[in-house]
Amino acid sequence: MYTNAFSFEEVGAFLQEARRERGITQVEMAEILGFSPVTLSALETGKNVSAQKVERYLQMLGYRMVIVPKGAQVEVTE
Repeated sequence: MYTNAFSFEEVGAFLQEARRERGITQVEMAEILGFSPVTLSALETGKNVSAQKVERYLQMLGYRMVIVPKGAQVEVTE
C-alpha cells in the first residue's frame, strides 16, 4: 500500500486507512505513539500537527515519506 498525497488531509486519510486495515482503534494508536487521542484525530483529518508526529506515525506503520518537487517525473524504488 502506498499513496501519492498532495495535502495534509490526504496524508491523514492514508494513515487512517492503514491503521484501520490493521484493526487498530484511534485510542490504541494514540497510546502506541504516545499522542493524545485529540492529536491523533487532528493528524488523521489533516489539521496542524508537527512533521515529527507525522513521521513517527508513518514509521510505526512501516512507511516512509518521500517528498519530490511538484511536477517531477520520478519513480521511487526501495
